[in-house]
Amino acid sequence: MNNPMTSFTRKHHLRDWHHLLWWFGAVLIGLMAFLLAQCSAIAYGFFIDTAQKYPWFPFVFTPIAGIFLTWFMRKVGAGTEGSGIQQAIAALDVADNLKQIHWFINLKLAVAKFFAIILGLGSGFVVGLEGPTVQIGASIMYTFRRFLPTDVVATRRQLIIMGGSAGIAAAFNAPMAGVMFAFEEMWRSVEYKTASHVAVAIMLAGFTAYWCNGKSSYFGYVNVSLDITLKYIPIALLVIIISALIGGALSWLMVKPNKWLPKIIIRFKKSHPYYFVIGCALLLALCGNFAPIFGSGADLTQQMLHNEVNVAWYYMPLKFIAFLSSSLTGVPGGIFSPSLSLGAGVGNCFTDFIAPDYQTLTLILGMVAVLAAITRAPLTATFIMIEMTGNHTIIFVVLVAAVLADYIARIFNTMFYHDLADDALKDIPAELASNKTPT
Repeated sequence: MNNPMTSFTRKHHLRDWHHLLWWFGAVLIGLMAFLLAQCSAIAYGFFIDTAQKYPWFPFVFTPIAGIFLTWFMRKVGAGTEGSGIQQAIAALDVADNLKQIHWFINLKLAVAKFFAIILGLGSGFVVGLEGPTVQIGASIMYTFRRFLPTDVVATRRQLIIMGGSAGIAAAFNAPMAGVMFAFEEMWRSVEYKTASHVAVAIMLAGFTAYWCNGKSSYFGYVNVSLDITLKYIPIALLVIIISALIGGALSWLMVKPNKWLPKIIIRFKKSHPYYFVIGCALLLALCGNFAPIFGSGADLTQQMLHNEVNVAWYYMPLKFIAFLSSSLTGVPGGIFSPSLSLGAGVGNCFTDFIAPDYQTLTLILGMVAVLAAITRAPLTATFIMIEMTGNHTIIFVVLVAAVLADYIARIFNTMFYHDLADDALKDIPAELASNKTPT
């Protein structure tokens, strides 16, 4: 007869092994995010230095890089384009089909995305690291299912959520933002008894990146005056409302280009994709000739928050155009950091009308409002801002701004990542419809 105690001990050790595997995957994602950030910073620095020395450089290199990235995406597969978060969400929706999951997340796509985003940032496209980090993280963690004794739908979902949310936490050095992202964007029928393990893995990835980055917040500690007067409140509300409308409109434009682009442009994009990318890249380069809009904008945003640089009012509209142009090309890249940069640009438009003590707070309100309006994830936007600035005293003000912006953005009737995920699901080849597995 089997000894019940022996059986219990064996199951206990097996469960501990699974947890160690998850923790190892989370640390690996944190290290990957740190390496991706460092490589991207080097590539972007080279581009900016060269563009400052030779103003014609973006007009040549950015279109060439766009052509290569378009070819590369067609060569590698459909999962390489865009942010990467929609692919991870789509993978959750087809977790009962191994072939369809593989269509959205796998190590081949993860490696391709890693190098593609480096080239994207290194050629000036207005993209961020966060979306690709989610897809790469989900791909890494999902691969560990091979070492588990059972391969069921619930476990696959847990691994995808764990890896994707760990990617956000690591990209921003923001563990709690990763947990909120899992809750708002990716949560799908995760059992309550395993939810704590998912949260621990997300936190572990975030802390790994935090330690690799010298134990500092993304933007460094940002000092904010919260001695708000009645005179400032109308201006703060106006910043939030305008930021929400801009963010919501941009989300609609990026998610539903077929509803606003002229039909002749849509046909041209389908029949001549490389020429379309060249046109978008040249428009991007033109915007960059008048304002510092290239890349994610994270460095410039940090300087703005610390009052180290003055930016002209036209930075915001040019950043909007460049952001939208980059999105239309489909080049790999996320939208979190560019959204924050755009929001800082909105707040910057009001700094001449307010006291110096409120300028940083005004930038932060614009940042969180644009991000919440685009993503429709107010809690994630709130915790990203808190952890990126290292200032937890702003939580109430930021939360109010994020919730209000999310409410205003409802008029555009878009759910950015979920709408894109639905579009991605429609493009799955019919031959991948089989191979479903039990839950």
